[in-house]
Parts: sequence; structure tokens; C-alpha cells
Amino acid sequence: MLDILTNSYLILLLTVISIVIAIVSENTVQLLSVNLLFLLTMSLISLRGFYKHRHIYSNRSLQILLVLILTALIADFFMYFSWFPDFKNFFLIYTGLIKISIFGYGWLTLVKILAHRQTVTNQTIVLAITAYLFIGIIWSFIYYTIWQINPQSFHIDVSREYELKPWNLAMYFSLITLTTVGYGDIFPIGKWVMVLSNFEAMAGAIYLTVIVARLVSSYSTSDEN
Repeated sequence: MLDILTNSYLILLLTVISIVIAIVSENTVQLLSVNLLFLLTMSLISLRGFYKHRHIYSNRSLQILLVLILTALIADFFMYFSWFPDFKNFFLIYTGLIKISIFGYGWLTLVKILAHRQTVTNQTIVLAITAYLFIGIIWSFIYYTIWQINPQSFHIDVSREYELKPWNLAMYFSLITLTTVGYGDIFPIGKWVMVLSNFEAMAGAIYLTVIVARLVSSYSTSDEN
């Protein structure tokens, strides 16, 4: 059963579907579905790291990670349905930090898995793509948190502002920054957001350079053998 659930193709598929829904979702229920998919993906990454690469996770680490995933989902419900409106910013920051930490931990797990692979297979490539997309997801959580606290940190084209929600724009902006496309319909104004955007662009470029070099090196070695 775990072989099926922790399959790298399923993890990539869930990641891509989550990104697409995050950009096109129009209401709170859809957004909660996105968060549920994100957290499910992270749970599968955690199980994969524990089940197939025992040196990456301890049993205690896995338990802590799953508890954090559950509390993040509960906090999302509190925030989006405004059950405790006075604590909305607290839930926003809490869920943001949890998701950033969990996906950051998941990204490190994927990178460790890739580093330990001696040969390049289809699953290795799928995991490398998933790790790349994780960078965009992590930064989207950061942008969304900042956006909700201070919307003036970004300049948005008028048509984009009326078409999309903050969570749509955060994911969209993160992905075009990660790929260094930068259409110009959204750009940062706040100094710290500018710094974060630069770091995301550099992280995306460095990741591609290092991982592609690693995969090519591993492929060459396996081909020689």
C-alpha cells in the first residue's frame, strides 16, 4: 500500500494539481481543498522519506511532522471561516510558518533522496521536478502571508486585481519569479519582498544548475558501468 501512496508520479501529480487549483480557485472551500492537497502531498513525502529512506527520518520526526500538518489544517479552518476573527492574523502567521517549515523540510528530504541516488531513473527525474516546484510553493506561502498583512507590498495590474484572489496571485507571482519570467503585471514594492523575490529567482537558477549537473553526472557514471 505504501509503495502506491509514496509513488513519485502520484506525488508529482498531486503537486501539479494543487498548484493549478491554487491559481484558479475562486472561493474559500476550493482554497481549503488546495491546502488539503498540499498537506496530503507533504504527508506522502514524509512517508516516502521514512519508508524508503530510513536514514532521513526518525519515527519521532515523522510523528511530529504529521501532528504539525494536522494543526496547520485546523488553523486554516479557523482562519478562512473566521471562527475567531480576533486571532485571524495569528492563524495566518501560524499556518504560514508551519507550511513553510514542513515544505522546506520536505524539499530537503527530496534533495537528500536525490543526493543518495547513484543512478538516474524516471522516478529520480520526477522527484527532481517535484523538488523544483516545491521551491515555488514555499515562496508562495511567504508572499501570501505578507500580502494579507500588508497588501501594499505588491503592485498589481488593475485587471489582475479584479480577476484573482490574493492566494491566486501569490502562487502565480511565485512561479513566474522562480522561472525568472517576470511579466510585470505584478511586482514587489516593499524592500523585503524585493529581497525575497531576488532570493527565489536565485534559488531557482542555482537549483536547476546544481541538480541538472548532478543528474548528468549520475547518468554518465551509470552509463559507463
